[in-house]
Amino acid sequence: MNRSFDRKIIAGFAFALALLLAIEAMLYRSTVNQAQTGRRVAQTHEILAAIQELILRLTDAETARRGFIMSGRERYLIHYSNAVESVRQVLGHLGDLTRDDPGQQQVWAELEPLIQRRFALYAESIAAQWKGTDPETQSKLTEQGQQIMDQIRALVGQIDAAERRLRRTRQAAAQANLDQTDQIALVGSVASVVVLVWVFVFLIRENQRRKWAEESLRKLNQELELRVKKRTAELTQALIGYKRAEEEIKKLNDELEGRVVERTAQLEAANKELEAFSYSVSHDLRAPLRHIGGFVEMLRHEAASALNDQSRQYLEVIGDAAKQMGRLIDNLLAFSRMGRAEMNRTQVNMAEVVSEVVQESQHETEGRQVEWEIDPLPTVLGDRSMLKQVWVNLISNALKYTRLQERARIQIRCTRSAERGWQFSVQDNGAGFDMQYASKLFGVFQRLHRPEEFEGIGIGLANVRRIVHRHDGRTWAEGQINEGATFYFTIPDSAET
Repeated sequence: MNRSFDRKIIAGFAFALALLLAIEAMLYRSTVNQAQTGRRVAQTHEILAAIQELILRLTDAETARRGFIMSGRERYLIHYSNAVESVRQVLGHLGDLTRDDPGQQQVWAELEPLIQRRFALYAESIAAQWKGTDPETQSKLTEQGQQIMDQIRALVGQIDAAERRLRRTRQAAAQANLDQTDQIALVGSVASVVVLVWVFVFLIRENQRRKWAEESLRKLNQELELRVKKRTAELTQALIGYKRAEEEIKKLNDELEGRVVERTAQLEAANKELEAFSYSVSHDLRAPLRHIGGFVEMLRHEAASALNDQSRQYLEVIGDAAKQMGRLIDNLLAFSRMGRAEMNRTQVNMAEVVSEVVQESQHETEGRQVEWEIDPLPTVLGDRSMLKQVWVNLISNALKYTRLQERARIQIRCTRSAERGWQFSVQDNGAGFDMQYASKLFGVFQRLHRPEEFEGIGIGLANVRRIVHRHDGRTWAEGQINEGATFYFTIPDSAET
């Protein structure tokens, strides 16, 4: 009965734990999507503001030029120069904002030369004014500038219309994602309450059963006491056979004591188990896992002789699963702390860091043929301990997934990229992976190989991505099944010495 109750409580708690983890994962993913959508909407608003700023500064330039043409006062040229510089800054900013949209970039590429042509006409008009050119020439230049401005307004209108459509789409996506998050939270809360109520009902029933056992024990004790008193009275009255009566009384007393001690121990053990289960329900995620492991050990030692081989195997599976869940929680907390840890930026010699990691990994290469190819590596600005963790995870991955190769080959490359700063890569000739699952590589607890093939829990690459992102870089991977894999990360110019 106790084992059946224990199994039901453990199963209920395991289900509740799995449910909570699944809900947290879905809420986390939904929150990330919401944040990304919000950033996209903010980017669209910024583009629309830049468009308005561009038109305003072009108008300021035209106003300043006309003021100079009409009055000949040089102070208008100062306003003109400021407006031209502002236009160039806004135009460059607009190009950066639309860099991820090929259609907008094409329109921006057409817009830039038109603005340059208009500025060229402005310069010609101002130069003509200095020379004293007749009004008819100025009128022609103004008309040409107006034609170009009409083309500029048309292109700007295309960008504005496209961004407004995009804003509506992104706002709708954000609202849909928010609705989904609300639904997940509601369903998760209801499911959690149902599971907790189920466990609570089982606890109440077990408590009632144990109260009944206590009452039965009390009645049995009373009955035994009456029997002892009765037998003692009978033996006291009989003079013959006094010693035999005394021995029988002693035997009955010993039996009574043994049974009382045994029943008391059972009751105390039952009460302790009940307290442990109540504590499990009310404690956090770590405490339930420790209790699961503890009860497995208790059953393994106290009931080993009563269990068959299959039951003992079940206990091993439960214990290993609890330990694995504990490790998963520990690594998830470490992953979370990595996102909150304060960065200590210093000059980091990447060649020195990689050399340290390779040296520390020698125990993984004992008895293996490993061929290293390492490019000269630069010095960058970043957090040394975090960047070392990136190399530790990537190099350990390469050593792990080339374990089945007769001769492992690991290449560490570095190239200079004008767009991304320094680009680093770790390439191996190991097990590789299917590119259609490449997007899962850097997710928390995401694995593309079975645990019995290669050990691991799926946190290392997630830490790599988080650390690189904190350095304003990016990560990606390429590979083919049984033909190796290459993992890339960048440290942008802003983090470079």
